[in-house]
Amino acid sequence: MDFNPIPFNVLFSLGQWFLMVAIVAVAGLALTLVLTIARNGFAGNRIFWAALSSYASDLRSLSPRRILAITNLTFKEAVRRKALYVFVVFAVLLMFAGWFISDSNERPELQVNVHITFVLTTIAWLILPAAIFLSCWGIPEDIRLRSMHTVVTKPVPRLEIVLGRMLGFGTVTAVVLAIMGVIGLLWIERVVPESVRHRLVCRVPVFGYLYFMDIEGRPRDEGINVGDTWKYRSYIQGNTQARAVWVFSNITANSVGDEGVRIESRFEAFRTMKGTEKSVREGIEAQFTLIQNPRDLAFSGLNPGASMQDFAESLRAGQFRSASDHLKKIAERVRTAPKDIPSQDFTELTNGLYQAIAILKNYDSKLIPFSEQLEKLQKATAEVSKVSEASGNAVYESIATECDSVSDFLKTNADDLQESLARLEVPLEPFGVAEFHEGDNVTLIPRKIRAIADSETLARFLATRVDEVNKSGKLVENDQFSDSAAAAFEEGEAISPLNAERLVTVLKEQIDGGIVQIVSDEADSSRKLLRVADGRRWFAFFDDLVRRDMLVSPDPEGWAMDFDLFKDLTKDGTLRIEVACLDDQMYLGMAPGDLFVHLKERPFWVGYSKAILTTGLMLLLVVVLGVTASCIVKGPVAVLFTLTIFIVGQFFQEFLQRIVGGHEPGMGMIESAAMILQHRNPQVGMDASEATLSFVKALDFISRGLLSIASNIIPNFSVFSEASLRLEKGFDVPVDSAVLPAAATFLGFLVPCVLLAGACLKFRELESK
Repeated sequence: MDFNPIPFNVLFSLGQWFLMVAIVAVAGLALTLVLTIARNGFAGNRIFWAALSSYASDLRSLSPRRILAITNLTFKEAVRRKALYVFVVFAVLLMFAGWFISDSNERPELQVNVHITFVLTTIAWLILPAAIFLSCWGIPEDIRLRSMHTVVTKPVPRLEIVLGRMLGFGTVTAVVLAIMGVIGLLWIERVVPESVRHRLVCRVPVFGYLYFMDIEGRPRDEGINVGDTWKYRSYIQGNTQARAVWVFSNITANSVGDEGVRIESRFEAFRTMKGTEKSVREGIEAQFTLIQNPRDLAFSGLNPGASMQDFAESLRAGQFRSASDHLKKIAERVRTAPKDIPSQDFTELTNGLYQAIAILKNYDSKLIPFSEQLEKLQKATAEVSKVSEASGNAVYESIATECDSVSDFLKTNADDLQESLARLEVPLEPFGVAEFHEGDNVTLIPRKIRAIADSETLARFLATRVDEVNKSGKLVENDQFSDSAAAAFEEGEAISPLNAERLVTVLKEQIDGGIVQIVSDEADSSRKLLRVADGRRWFAFFDDLVRRDMLVSPDPEGWAMDFDLFKDLTKDGTLRIEVACLDDQMYLGMAPGDLFVHLKERPFWVGYSKAILTTGLMLLLVVVLGVTASCIVKGPVAVLFTLTIFIVGQFFQEFLQRIVGGHEPGMGMIESAAMILQHRNPQVGMDASEATLSFVKALDFISRGLLSIASNIIPNFSVFSEASLRLEKGFDVPVDSAVLPAAATFLGFLVPCVLLAGACLKFRELESK
């Protein structure tokens, strides 16, 4: 699970393809023109344009009937050359493979993976040599045996011969692949042990966006580095506010099922000490928490410096009155000593406000006035980058004025903002993460969840429940607190009897203390209701009681509440999951692909067929390259050329990209060779004069340019392996990130290779053996 599929960008890739093909075509035609003129003098110009016109005429006069006839002939020749003998080798391998790859002691997921890997690898590597030899030797043999002479005199354009050969060899390859693929599928389903056959499915994952919270609860892009040389995972510290936060999109009952959400994780434990025997056996304790927190989404980007940190943290905590006070202080400081505030703080505040405005506008229409106030502040702080001595005072005065305006808005609308930006937190049962665990941790989050609420959620729940019962007139009877209030709270099993009694007791105490009063209803003076004496809303009232531990539950289950996963914990299909490490002095490592949501599983044959399809596209591309090479050089050279292109594209394409992009450490090729001869290291540098050093760097620049051209021309064969890798890990093969890139790579090289092969064969001397 160390991958995160990235959808293939079709439009961008198409534009890059057109650009590269145009550059290569123009360069190739220009070079051909120069060589023709150099060989034939001034007549070379006429010869070049005549040949180009003749080739264009061949393109316009292509005959599907003749191409299919050559395709049929090519297929029969391939069968006669015993290309299908690979079936015999494949059958022998399948007959005895089960003796060596089945092991009951293996982990369950490995028992499945090893069978899938064996079949897919065997199919690809058995057909590959046959495809290379057939495609590379076909046309050279026709020329050697003079069988092509009888065809081109019909006349048949040589471009049609190229297309016929490619289609013929491609058809042979496709037929062999299809037969071997079906046999391989049946073999896998038969040989995989019965005990793990249930794992022979294609899981459909949904990956989310990952960010971290540091030990003080502030958002960060990365976690802690524990010294691992492979920086794939970041770590969170145990028993702190550090969290790893995943945000998933499009999580609905229709996409994941009514029963709930199934999540799968594979985290890495890191110990600073051995711990208890139980900890070693069961692993480091971790916990999932489902969070619905629009404040964190909106204000997580507010990471200014120390001068504005209190304001940002107050917004994230939902303490809007405190945020108002902090913003007032910032306004005063901007007026009196603006130079004491680093300009970077204003820049980060501007960027954070931009994110907050976008989220608040889309979250709730009630928050649009708040977002408009923040937008004015954001525009004012953005002007700091343009401050000059003449405009400085005016800009800072504008910022201070907007800070005062936002501060007043926060103070006036604090209660409304607290209700609109409600935070809901539901913790799940803890689980263990061992250092050397077996398998993956799979958790089913049911749609109906019963959990102990956090303090803010409890305060909101009690405020809503008391307000409902109060408006129904069941809390006050005959100007006295009703004796049946506890029964009213218990209706619908919303509150347990013990908790209802505790709530009634606290309310009576608050009435006796004068904090809560019995007053007449403004709409109906004959009806009596409860009101908080100082005018606070019920949420603020109960939030204060909960924070002062005045509502400690006498029920053994605590203030357990029921939540609906899709109604209460998701907003527009967005699900947020926090991961915490509960053990002190321990660390938990995670990467974006270490946690994902399961959609409905698909049958194994669906993913298997996609993997076979991408393998077929790879083999067809090899056929195309082999036929193209055979139109230029002889058979043995074409084989070596095609094999070299495949090896470089399969195993070294990423290395080439790193060198070209400057991400590979070290000097250039020429400079490195010179330092090796001088027995010097990169820290010391090459022992040479400035002129020599400049010359060597110029040569390295040219070599890097040639490598850049090669990296763009040589196909990236690794894209054809993505489907097999995902299937081997037990996942479905995504079309947009695995199949589509493979198809685009094949089609992208097919067209220029056909044109190049047709041109080279057209102007090749057939008498040259």
